Amino acid sequence: MRTHPQRSEQGTTLLEILIATSVFVVVLGLSLALATSFARFGGDADADSSAQFDAHRTFTRVESILRQGWSTPVVSASGESLQIDLLGYSYNGSTLQWDRIDPQTWRREYDLVLGQYHFEDSSGFALQEVQCSLDWQRLSADPASEDYHFGDVVSTISDALGNSTSSTLATRIGTYQLNEAGTERMPGLFFEIQGLSIVVNLNLQRDAEDVPYSVRSRVKRRNFIEDSQ
Repeated sequence: MRTHPQRSEQGTTLLEILIATSVFVVVLGLSLALATSFARFGGDADADSSAQFDAHRTFTRVESILRQGWSTPVVSASGESLQIDLLGYSYNGSTLQWDRIDPQTWRREYDLVLGQYHFEDSSGFALQEVQCSLDWQRLSADPASEDYHFGDVVSTISDALGNSTSSTLATRIGTYQLNEAGTERMPGLFFEIQGLSIVVNLNLQRDAEDVPYSVRSRVKRRNFIEDSQ
C-alpha cells in the first residue's frame, strides 16, 4: 500500500490576515496624517504669502506719499499718525479730488520781492503747499474689542480753503504680536523720526495661527522748501 506525503497547508492563516490588516491601518493612518500636515503647511504658506503682499503694497503706498513731503513731518505721541506738507497738488472742483501735478513740468523761479525761490507749474502759477495726514485708524475705540487691534491706513489731503479728501490706502492692518515686554499688542502701523529719515513700522497678521509678517524701513526726507532758496 502506497502512502502519500502530507502536504503543508497553503493559503493565509487568520493570524497573518490580522497582522496584515493592522499594518495597513497603521500605514493608512500615517499617510492621512502626513497629507493633512502638508495641506496645513500649504494653507499657512498661502496665508503668509498674502500677508507679505499686502504689507509691501501698503508700505509702497505710504512711502510714495512720504517721498513727496516738503516739510519736516510731525508724528503723534502714539506714533500711529503723521502730518506732512506736500507740494504739487491741485484741487479739482469737478471731481472733488486732488490732482497730482507732474514734477517734470515744475519750474523753479526766483521771487525778487521776497528774495527766495519757489516752484511754478507749466502755466506759471505758483505751486501751493497742502497738508497731508497719514493715519492708522483703529476699527474700534474699545480696547477690549478685537477690532481695536486692527485699523485702516487712511491718507487725507487738505488746504487752507477747506478742500479736503480722504482715501484708504489699506484695510484691516494689524497683528496678534506682542511688544518686547509682552504686555500689549503691537500696532499695525506706526512711525518714528530718526534724523533725516522717517521709519515706517508695519505689522500684519490676519489670523492668530499665521506667521506674523513685519516691514520696517527708512524713508529718507529729500525735499525741502528751504533747500530751494
